[in-house]
Amino acid sequence: MKTVRIGAGLIDMLERAAWHATPHEACALLLGCVDDDTVDVATAVVTDNVTSGDPETSFEIDPAMHIQMQKLARVGGPSVIGVWHSHPKGAPQPSDTDKAQSVELGWLWLITGHVADGVSVTHAFVAGDTDPHDLKPARMDVTPL
Repeated sequence: MKTVRIGAGLIDMLERAAWHATPHEACALLLGCVDDDTVDVATAVVTDNVTSGDPETSFEIDPAMHIQMQKLARVGGPSVIGVWHSHPKGAPQPSDTDKAQSVELGWLWLITGHVADGVSVTHAFVAGDTDPHDLKPARMDVTPL
């Protein structure tokens, strides 16, 4: 099981973005680095949800922002290592749609779900090394503020 290292402040920022976007799903690109056992999330870039589907149950990262982050990575910036999105009406677990949309081997998926009135929970998953649709739970190591 991979360990995802992420700061509490970053989790807080993502969870606030999720509440702000409600009832729609919010989304972001995750930037950092990956090794055999660990995923280090340095930052996240919240993007517009540009889905052509129902924004209450699906998301799509703004492709222009994705291209911009890839270009920055090529000149020494942090790598794009995954995505984050929210489930405004559900648990922080990959949906069938999430699994179908997962196309990058080894990518990190962070999902924030609203589990109760005013309470958000974020869980981590990593796409399989041979099957990107196989999102496996990851251990989260959240560093304090």
